[in-house]
Amino acid sequence: MKPAPMWDDRTPMILITFDGLGDRPAEELANQTPLEAARTPNLDELTRIGVSGIHQPFGPGRATSSERSHWAMFGQTQTFPGRASLEAIGMGIEIPAERPHFHLALRPGTLNEGQLKAVGRVSADDSQDCLELFDALRVMPHELNPVLHPLRHGECVLESSALSSHEISDSDPLFGHLHPVLQPLPLDDTTNHEAATESATLMTSWLTTAVKMLQDHPVNIARREAGKLELIAPVTKWASNKTELKTFEQSTGLTAAAVTSSALYRGLAETLEMTQIHIPSDLQNVQEDFEARILAGIELSKTHSFVHIHTKATDEAGHTKSPSLKRDVIESLDSACHLLLELAKTTTIVITGDHATPSTGGIMHSAHPTSVILVGPHVHPDEQSICGERSHKSGDLGKIMASDILPLMSHYSHRASFKGHATGSSETIALPDNPVALNFSETKNQNQVTQVNRTGIK
Repeated sequence: MKPAPMWDDRTPMILITFDGLGDRPAEELANQTPLEAARTPNLDELTRIGVSGIHQPFGPGRATSSERSHWAMFGQTQTFPGRASLEAIGMGIEIPAERPHFHLALRPGTLNEGQLKAVGRVSADDSQDCLELFDALRVMPHELNPVLHPLRHGECVLESSALSSHEISDSDPLFGHLHPVLQPLPLDDTTNHEAATESATLMTSWLTTAVKMLQDHPVNIARREAGKLELIAPVTKWASNKTELKTFEQSTGLTAAAVTSSALYRGLAETLEMTQIHIPSDLQNVQEDFEARILAGIELSKTHSFVHIHTKATDEAGHTKSPSLKRDVIESLDSACHLLLELAKTTTIVITGDHATPSTGGIMHSAHPTSVILVGPHVHPDEQSICGERSHKSGDLGKIMASDILPLMSHYSHRASFKGHATGSSETIALPDNPVALNFSETKNQNQVTQVNRTGIK
């Protein structure tokens, strides 16, 4: 009996993230979500030719950040390095290995009865004031003696050799309208409780000293006299510690690339050693911006098994708290998705969000359902043909988590690895692109030497 013919029908994979795509129904959109209210002929067609479902990155009711969701969507089970580390790497900031570091923001604040309320965020108009105040913080006498690396308006990366642990909680309340600036505390599950306690105490002392100095600084005196909010709330978050990590290929088996949009996504790609093309976000021309990202991603998919394409436009629209604006942004993104219709014949594509950014109410991110569409040449379509959360709830994918994304893509691209089959030193999600082959060239040479010795021929 002749063996069955074998051929390579693997496809490239492209993961497209509409940042903050998920939302909740809005009264001004006739009780529809922005995605449901949008005119999306291309996403409708992708729904029709693919399978769909609902993506809740870490399960029902669990809100998340972009970086944690992407880490899981990228199939990473290794320890998350911390967002401050990703931001620093994305900005080309060198942090020594094992040096604790944090994101530090300077925010407007009000002090009342011993509690400091961080009120909103700084604007571009506050930029010069922030620069002067950060300079003052750099030379402020204190045992912490931090190094402050500039990021954006009113933001820095703080590192200090005086800190022996990064395992402390945030002082940034995140929800400034609900909570005051918080006290840094050692984490309960810290690996070294004594070091974490010392670091939390030191950070608390520095923040307390900083607030007093900022109140007395001439910049804030001038702001107070001008009727402006004082920039007296330094807040820390995203504790990080730069450690050695596996690359994307080592951890998943796949050669990977990314079309990045900001320092965070540059940092993610750099950390996991993904090839990248960086296109700064152009939120004024959403369709053209997204078309450029798709075209760049298509080029990368010719030489890489996995490509990630990110757009920030949906998240930014959600944060404006305008459901109609978010609907319009989705329509602009849909117009660019005409490029995906032909591509779906040869490439496995997933389109989803990393979390929900509600365009109504006071919530920043939420656990509302986020649509997911999967198309490709090996996909048997389900019965859904309309893009939207209600329709996708009935799709064949059902409800999936972020950690399911890459295994599903690997399956539908005919790249899934076999449980129990060890193709390398560690288990990978997909069949490795570059498994280590046994080199038989020395065996052949040795056989030739053996033959010479046997015949006596020199």
